[in-house]
Amino acid sequence: MKLSQRQVWVITIGCFLSYFLFGFIDNLKGTTIPAILKDVGFNYSKGGTIIFSEYTGFFLATFFAGLLADLLGKKFSLVLAGLCLILGVIGYASSSHLAMFVAFIFLIGLGLGSLELSGSNIISGIHEQHKGRYMNLLNAFYGIGSIITPILAGHFLNIGLSFRTIYRYSLFVIVPITVYFIVMRYPRDTAPDEAEKKIDFKDLIQIISQKDVLLMYVVIFAYVAAEIGMATWMVEFFQQERHVSVVASSLYLSIHFAGMTIGRLLGSFFVDKAGHLKSLLIFSLLAVLCISLGIFGPPSIAIVLAFTGFCFSIIFPTATAVVSGIPAKSSGTMLGMFFACGGLGGMIGPWLIGFINDLLGLKIGMSVNILFCIIIVFSLITLLRQKHCS
Repeated sequence: MKLSQRQVWVITIGCFLSYFLFGFIDNLKGTTIPAILKDVGFNYSKGGTIIFSEYTGFFLATFFAGLLADLLGKKFSLVLAGLCLILGVIGYASSSHLAMFVAFIFLIGLGLGSLELSGSNIISGIHEQHKGRYMNLLNAFYGIGSIITPILAGHFLNIGLSFRTIYRYSLFVIVPITVYFIVMRYPRDTAPDEAEKKIDFKDLIQIISQKDVLLMYVVIFAYVAAEIGMATWMVEFFQQERHVSVVASSLYLSIHFAGMTIGRLLGSFFVDKAGHLKSLLIFSLLAVLCISLGIFGPPSIAIVLAFTGFCFSIIFPTATAVVSGIPAKSSGTMLGMFFACGGLGGMIGPWLIGFINDLLGLKIGMSVNILFCIIIVFSLITLLRQKHCS
């Protein structure tokens, strides 16, 4: 694919904007969910159901966005993502019944999943020689969007604006970026040949029967369940259990994402030297410690819960590197299933926490994140033992 230097930068900026938008919209939920529950009168289980629907859309988008990109072009999938977000946000901000919230946040989830897949696919295609550098930069823009959103949303809620108004204000970000996607020129890829389209089911069975692959699928499922569970319910926990203000609790969520962004930047310097599995184990144990202290420790150290973002920081990219390094004939299929397991974790984690919040209270509900992290720890210990025995 021959592109001029100007085209490369125009498309690169489009990818950066896609991930900024991804982080910006995805993390509105954590700050606004307490206001939604209070405004509409939903319990925690219904709040969890709303988030479950978002990640169902996200999960499905990881499959269909790639197919649409192959059929209609990668630019089309970005434009479609923007349109899904516009329609989803307008409907979500106007919803009053659970069915409407579920339907429109599902549309938002489709848009977010398409942004993630399309942005990474496009930038890795035009920067093949410096793929690692640009993938890290791409995720940095997600981090910037994630840090800004809780601060802005917390401020708007504090001055008396409703969650509906906040979501409508987000259109001032979504619409211009979608327009950029529309006017951005991106050449059509050549159609994949028939051999590339076929799935070798025999090889697929061989992949999922490998113990190390299965354990890494468990790791990513539990990690994403914990990450999304924390991002969804942290603000509500701070407000209800620690009696922290809207502004302060939203700031804690921003600290959570700032720690995640900083940790990923620092992690790129040491995870290869320290060893992927050892690094994952250390940071998972730190996550168990921070969540336990934040939930069950004295109120004066509740902010430790926000530091979980730093503990989570290296887990996703490092786990991806581990899976990418496992020998397999169909490495793309193996990695695709890895991301799908992460999507399932994103669906189930916040829903389960919401259900337990209603049943046993916020402290016990948030403690489910400790269980998810312990699952990660035991999976990694098993992998390390297997590695030493082989």
